[in-house]
Amino acid sequence: DTFIKNHASIRFRQITNQSNNNTPNDNDGDDHSYELRNINIYRRKVGEIVHDERFDVFILILIAINSVLYGVATFPSIKQNADLISDFEKVDLAILIVFTVESCMNIFYEGKRFVRDGWLIFDLLIVIVSWAATRFKSLQVFRIFRAFRFLTKVQILRNVVVALFSVVPAIAAITVLLLLILYIFSVMYTQLFKDYFEKGYTTADYFGTLDLTVFTLFQIMCLDEWSGIAFEVADHAYWAWPIFIVFVVMSAFVVVNLIIAVICDALQILRSAERAMLFGLSEDEVGEWPVKENKNSELVHTEEVRIQQRINDMNRMLDEVVASQERMNRTIQYLSIVVNSQQAKSLSRGGSKVMQ
Repeated sequence: DTFIKNHASIRFRQITNQSNNNTPNDNDGDDHSYELRNINIYRRKVGEIVHDERFDVFILILIAINSVLYGVATFPSIKQNADLISDFEKVDLAILIVFTVESCMNIFYEGKRFVRDGWLIFDLLIVIVSWAATRFKSLQVFRIFRAFRFLTKVQILRNVVVALFSVVPAIAAITVLLLLILYIFSVMYTQLFKDYFEKGYTTADYFGTLDLTVFTLFQIMCLDEWSGIAFEVADHAYWAWPIFIVFVVMSAFVVVNLIIAVICDALQILRSAERAMLFGLSEDEVGEWPVKENKNSELVHTEEVRIQQRINDMNRMLDEVVASQERMNRTIQYLSIVVNSQQAKSLSRGGSKVMQ
């Protein structure tokens, strides 16, 4: 009887102490999970605001207003008016504060994912440079870089930038080819026409040295008054016409159009990849997909909007499931505490009966 009494009392104290010790920890954990849940709720709300189309339109309007103000501020009548300049600075500061709040909201919502998004980092760098420009006058000229935020907000512009970066190796190869052509013709022109200015055949020293020849040929490649230079040289060397024509065709038409063709091809590949990801098509099926008319394009756009809406609904449902799982875990913890306490009570009653 003494052994059963002592064993029951010790077991009762152990269960009671364990329950008492676990209760604060569970509450602490519950408080901790409650705080995390509140943070997640706030993050979802911030994400809904940041990714709302109306918020994007509002930011685009501010970017446009800010860019226009920088252009208007360069007018002499505005620069000489101190009151207007002061008003412009106040509006500029208010817009900068809005951009800063937007960047902070993106950081809060994205968390660790923020550093993986190059566009968000680009926005943050522009905001940092803008704040630095408010302190250092030498950096004020860089405030106009805020107009580059159009690239991060307009999807079409983002696609163009992505396409440009995707074809950098091809453009680099074409640039090397262009530099090679420019160098070969520069050496040729310098050897053929370097003394034409000294002889009075040309009004300017176009081909006296290699650097002058490179600059002249770059002007010809841009089709900037190249015919006048060609006429001056051809007046004393009629055989120079084919050389000018060959250089213009190779540099201005062939190579430059190659760059344009590479960029257009990259945009097409990007569009095909988007269609493949959206509709689950393979690359061959996307390549064989015929070009649709405007009506079909509108249908595709409607389908994209519908799919995006379904994705957003699924994300919200997933958040609700996670929240329900957290509530279920807390309920299980509370039930386990209640069961342990009941077992302790029943054990104590059994011990008292045994002692009786």
